[in-house]
Amino acid sequence: MPEESVRPLERGLAVLRALAVAEEQGQLRAGDLVRATGLARSTVDRVVATLARIGYVRARGQQLHLTPRLMELGNAYLAASGLTGEVAARTARLADELDESVSLAVPDGDGVRFVTQAARRRAMSVAFRIGDLLPPERCAPGALFADAWGEEEWAAWHARVAAGPAREAFPALPPGPAPSAVPDLAARVARARETGWALDDQLIEPGLVAVAVPVRDSAGRVRYALSAVSHTSRHTAEGLAEAVLPRLRAEAARLGG
Repeated sequence: MPEESVRPLERGLAVLRALAVAEEQGQLRAGDLVRATGLARSTVDRVVATLARIGYVRARGQQLHLTPRLMELGNAYLAASGLTGEVAARTARLADELDESVSLAVPDGDGVRFVTQAARRRAMSVAFRIGDLLPPERCAPGALFADAWGEEEWAAWHARVAAGPAREAFPALPPGPAPSAVPDLAARVARARETGWALDDQLIEPGLVAVAVPVRDSAGRVRYALSAVSHTSRHTAEGLAEAVLPRLRAEAARLGG
């Protein structure tokens, strides 16, 4: 596809991304969008007018807000990824069977985006919500997705990690300092490539453990990751893997292709 034909889409997504961040941090005006996106003011005005026309953005005075209709974009993305209602239903059934929370995640840049989640029935709360973005070095699916990275992606990841704490880029991270001994991502990728699954032993927060397996497309590429999540009050990380891996692998095989 010619590069020129996708630039309007890229500009629209840049504006929506800035607005999404602003929804969590406070109010945003068109002038703020210019600074946040690096786009010219005339371009921002055109993009905002288009988004308002199709019902994705609403203006209240000079303040701009996203509307519920924006969920159409997310739904289109999920449909294109093959994450149908049947996939979500199977995820919920698996959570009931395992009596653990189960989630599906997809790669998003150098991050991991959760797109489907089913909590275990007696769980009081879920650590992360659908749509949350996590850094790959601090969750199980990250080791599966990073296996497809080339030199450019690894260089960008190293630069991001070297720049300091990831909280600004990943606001879903729980408060508090990162674990002091996060395993090297490259070593975790090599381990996941060897075993066919990845482990999160309290990388996100104390007490949280997870096991993830890849769901592959017909070409063998990792389409998304299927994870079971538990707590150290119920399982050690290795104990969780022993308990859930056979069913996770069987379900991933059914979902793949």
